Amino acid sequence: MSATLEPVPLQHEGPPDLSLWRVDVSFDASLDASAFQSLSDDERNRARQFRRREDALRFAATRAALRELLAQRSGMDARAVRLTVDENRRPRLADSTALDFNVSHAGACGVIAMSSARRVGVDIEQCVDTFDWRSIVALTLDADEAAWIGRLDPSRQMAAFYDAWTAKEALVKTTGVGIVRGLQHLTVLPREGHRVTLRNMIPDDMQTIAAQWIAAPHGYAACVAWSLAPLVP
Repeated sequence: MSATLEPVPLQHEGPPDLSLWRVDVSFDASLDASAFQSLSDDERNRARQFRRREDALRFAATRAALRELLAQRSGMDARAVRLTVDENRRPRLADSTALDFNVSHAGACGVIAMSSARRVGVDIEQCVDTFDWRSIVALTLDADEAAWIGRLDPSRQMAAFYDAWTAKEALVKTTGVGIVRGLQHLTVLPREGHRVTLRNMIPDDMQTIAAQWIAAPHGYAACVAWSLAPLVP
């Protein structure tokens, strides 16, 4: 079996120019499979440097799917798509600033967000029962959020933590700079519906960013964010 590189469109309640796809990864695939032929030599070498086979296949499958989607938008061959990174190490098209995209992958899933009108960020996490999420609360939650989760029924606490984690990751990936201050500088809990509401003091770089939690496969949590201001060519 090879990796499934036909991205599945995902529904969302964001702006119409925002597109979302899910990528399903098969760990039976080989990096030499034809499904990965669009990868550049650098991407192929990067995939082979991962110690874990699962990490290599997650990266390769999501990047190959991204190339196919960018090729459809640009009308060029997928292998001819040139990618680089900006000053914040955020991937972008080398030859154009008229299209923004962001990717995330975890477990056997990848998610790709894309827009021709605004900046986007996306995050997906696998909710692992054995993961000690409490060990990183100080790095991900502010005091109010931690206290709120502590008052929940224990059966709901892990899901609430992953809600916060994915929302904050998507938000800071949209700006490309927020991560330097840590995720705890944002407050997104308690959750009310699908739309993410920033609470307490909202940082300047988040004043024009919106986000919503999106439907994810069982055992996963995911969120997408986008800028309200248009892309600047």
